[in-house]
Amino acid sequence: MTPPQSVLRGLTSGGGLGLAGLVTVVLALGLLFLSSAGRIDRWPAEATSRAALEAATPTLRRDGFVGSDACVACHPGEHASWAATYHRTMTQRATETAVLAPFDGRELVGVDGVYRVERRGEEFWVRMVDPERKLAAAEAGEALSAGPEVWRRVVMTTGSHHLQVYWVASADKRRLLAFPFSYLIADQRWVANESTLLRPPEGDAVYTWNQVCIQCHAVSGIPGDFDEAGPAGASTSSVAELGIACEACHGPGEAHTTRHRDPTARYGQHIAGGADPTIVNPARLPHDRASELCGQCHSAAVFADENAWRQRGPSFRPGGRLGPDLQVVRHPLRADQPWLDDLLLQDPGFVEGRLWGDGTIRVVGREFSGLLESPCYQRGELSCLSCHQLHGADPDDQLAPQMDADAACTGCHPSLATAEAAAAHSHHRADSAGSRCMNCHMPNTTYGLLGASRSHEIAVPEVDAQLQGARPNACNLCHLDQTLRWTAEHLRRWYGAETPTIEAEHREVAAGLAWAVAGDANQRALIAWHMGWEPALIASGDRWVAPILALLLEDPYDAVRYIAGSSLARLPGYEGLGYDYVGAPSSRAATADEVRRRWRSGGDARRDPQLLRDPSGELRRAALAALLADRDLRPIDVRE
Repeated sequence: MTPPQSVLRGLTSGGGLGLAGLVTVVLALGLLFLSSAGRIDRWPAEATSRAALEAATPTLRRDGFVGSDACVACHPGEHASWAATYHRTMTQRATETAVLAPFDGRELVGVDGVYRVERRGEEFWVRMVDPERKLAAAEAGEALSAGPEVWRRVVMTTGSHHLQVYWVASADKRRLLAFPFSYLIADQRWVANESTLLRPPEGDAVYTWNQVCIQCHAVSGIPGDFDEAGPAGASTSSVAELGIACEACHGPGEAHTTRHRDPTARYGQHIAGGADPTIVNPARLPHDRASELCGQCHSAAVFADENAWRQRGPSFRPGGRLGPDLQVVRHPLRADQPWLDDLLLQDPGFVEGRLWGDGTIRVVGREFSGLLESPCYQRGELSCLSCHQLHGADPDDQLAPQMDADAACTGCHPSLATAEAAAAHSHHRADSAGSRCMNCHMPNTTYGLLGASRSHEIAVPEVDAQLQGARPNACNLCHLDQTLRWTAEHLRRWYGAETPTIEAEHREVAAGLAWAVAGDANQRALIAWHMGWEPALIASGDRWVAPILALLLEDPYDAVRYIAGSSLARLPGYEGLGYDYVGAPSSRAATADEVRRRWRSGGDARRDPQLLRDPSGELRRAALAALLADRDLRPIDVRE
């Protein structure tokens, strides 16, 4: 702690202090000592060095790996384009350049206490309920409603695009535990970790980076025996590099850098061309092996031998096969995987938390799982690199030029490249969203990061209304105001699709409205997102959705409320609501009432019976209440 500036000025002035001045100094320094003594636990000297920061994060090892810094001299352009991606900044030590949130002394109210964040020079500190006590209580099946508060230095971050999570070291430095609040980057606000997830509102949890995140948020992570007794003082986990770096895709670089230190070998390789045997170039791999390289992280998968992974790390290397080291989990409807039974005994919710009832992946970040089920991959040559490029693309999606449009599909389906052919195939105007290939064959049915993203299972639209918790179909994600019966009739007439058995509510009530009101939490989240999606609002109109979104402003799931509020903010006439999705229930209810008031005064002219309107345009409140009473209340926990 620094002495008051008035005291410093007195000590350095030229006129001397005199008795009164000396007394002032002694009193000030005494008060300073007393205030500092009360904060000794907040300023542990051993934690203030760079070495302490490095000791608290996974150690770096070089068993064949060299790190991305070794690549820059020969590949400056590729290194620069990689450095601009969110892959690089996925996991970082908590330095001034890495931390995005304001650590400004504010207090954050959690379910179990008041937390505090503050900055001390170049360091970031948090006051929190002792995370180790909370973790021990959770593992013992006990509730810890209150516990001792501790100060911990933030040593590592995860994320830099949508949100950022902060990690503190356990007291013995052997593992990293999450601070219970994350920072939403676009919103510029702190929120509880649980309020960023689509998960039942049941309190909070303690997350351990070494146990799960290390698999994909670093290069070749080895968890180690972080939960066993052993020497304290440094992390027992190790990585080749924090973040997703060069060697995650190109393989260990030691042999490559050693060989190419010799100019003769370097120029010889340049003249000869062809594949370099000392490194992997994903673009030269067969389509399946190039895609499996991405699948090491972008899939719903488990290690065949988790203990071996914890001790020795992954055996997969770019260019190889994922199996048998890493097993991609497919739905029982899609594949017979005898080992899945043991997995479900340990984690009964594994499949439901990642896959829709029809076997389609439901969570973002698992795109290879969707691609794996696609005919374009199974019977064709489609790979992740058909659309994505890892160097030079926009960091948001890392799509190659024009791969966000129909060219991504018509390169392999040239017969549909003309406007006339596209309109004839889609039965929509060529210039409409209904003629865009991806809107029909890759709809936004995966959820994560408080929003919806495109499915990477390329399939034809269909109405499968017999499955509880069914994945919403592509047609009704644009035509939110039409029923499943309407969609099934069009698919039968246009493409000869078989008409399934459709429950009464979906024969008479618009699918978007029914899913938003009576669907499960995942369906409600997706529909709330589509109610703010421009193609859907053009196709189905934007005036009728406000009262439905108003209902979702009071949803029991935090994530559903967040998405509903975001979609409302995009609708004309609903600006300045000041809605806070984690605010007090009374405040959320007041905002919902204001939305309904604005809607009634806005002159919505829709009279469609499938939108539960009477001939005057008023909502049929009894029918809406009956639909709400029939809501699917099964707990939904989407495993991001």
